[in-house]
Amino acid sequence: MRFNKTIIVVILLVLLGVAGAAVYKCTAKPSAEEVNATVAELNAAWDEAFAQASAGTISSYYDEHGSLLPAGGEQVTGNNAIADFWSGLFAKGFTEHKIEIVEAGLVGNTIYQRAKWSAVLKSPEADGERKEFSGNLHLLYKRQPDGSWKILTHTWN
Repeated sequence: MRFNKTIIVVILLVLLGVAGAAVYKCTAKPSAEEVNATVAELNAAWDEAFAQASAGTISSYYDEHGSLLPAGGEQVTGNNAIADFWSGLFAKGFTEHKIEIVEAGLVGNTIYQRAKWSAVLKSPEADGERKEFSGNLHLLYKRQPDGSWKILTHTWN
């Protein structure tokens, strides 16, 4: 009888240890390097979609409740409206977008990014006049149920 109780206690302790490890793994906060690596990947994908002038791909990077808050413009919310916004910029000739991280961090299920952005507006005429633009950027990414990150709020000046 005493032997059976000992076995039961050992099994319970093992199960508690396994459960504790699982909880720790699910709630462990990523390191600053991991957050920066995630943001760098998100930025690279963004810049690549911009280079391809793919408004549909870019709009897929936003949470279903995501919003753009362009400098001096009206707020744009929802994937279709966001795709229309980027299509309009591509039609004007914007290209060569680049994001450079200034700071990134994690708070709960949200990653924030402060960054610098730059882009070029190319004239559609044969002379190919170029105008360079740049400014500050702030993005909030929301963790999705599948573990991926999508943009909740995107603003720049």
